Amino acid sequence: MKKNRKNLALLLLAASLLAGCAGQSNSQSSQSSQAKSEKKAESKASSKSAAKSAASSAVSSTKSSSSQASSKSAASSSQRADANRMGTLTSQLRVKLPGMLLPAADGLGQGSSNLNIRYTSSSSQNVVYYSVGNSPLALNDSRIASEKPYAVLTEKKNVADASSLINYQEPKTGLPAVKIASNVTGTEEGAAGSTYLQFNQGQWSFVVRASNVQGQKPLPTAQKLLSLYQQYGLPDTAAKSSVQVDVGESLGSLNTVITWAKGSSVYQLKAHSTETAFKMLKSLS
Repeated sequence: MKKNRKNLALLLLAASLLAGCAGQSNSQSSQSSQAKSEKKAESKASSKSAAKSAASSAVSSTKSSSSQASSKSAASSSQRADANRMGTLTSQLRVKLPGMLLPAADGLGQGSSNLNIRYTSSSSQNVVYYSVGNSPLALNDSRIASEKPYAVLTEKKNVADASSLINYQEPKTGLPAVKIASNVTGTEEGAAGSTYLQFNQGQWSFVVRASNVQGQKPLPTAQKLLSLYQQYGLPDTAAKSSVQVDVGESLGSLNTVITWAKGSSVYQLKAHSTETAFKMLKSLS
């Protein structure tokens, strides 16, 4: 009897152990399943987040490209408007001053949208004044007269002796030589508190004046002048012609003076900037 009770107790203990193992297995299986579900959820959330980020990036890129394209378009439109203003005013001038050589380019680096032009005309000469105002005005508007011109183009008609107006300078000898470029040499002389540096190219004489009182040096300006001539050239002329530049540029100073002959007319362009003068003359027609 005691032996049977002992065997029964062993059977009950074994059954209890088997039940515990099964419960633990089920718990582990449940935990594993839950972990897999969580990983799937995390994966889906990560995918959604990546997709949303990519979409946001694409939208941002599209907006940026659109903004850049809009800016370029606006700048292009502004440049066309500036060019059209010079073209429009020049077309009107050609009607008023038939036969006169006129520049198609205003020569400006900025301010073209407010370019203004006025002119005077008589039987002996035409004079065209180019200026930049606070607003664009009609050709020959009376208010333009109060603006300082940055360039003045003059045509003297039916000139009998062009040389007296052009002031061409023959190459000098017996003066100190100054090297302006590797293949260009000029001469230098002092007079009346100024230093004059001269060089000649083809039919053109170039003279740069520097003020000794103001401590100016003519060489840097002469080198820039030669560079502009080589880059832009000057109007075709059969007569000997001249370029004269005072060192220093300021609005209204008109320190650059270029004079040449065309047929029976003598032309002269004065400008506050040497580069502006060359740009305007490059477009002359």
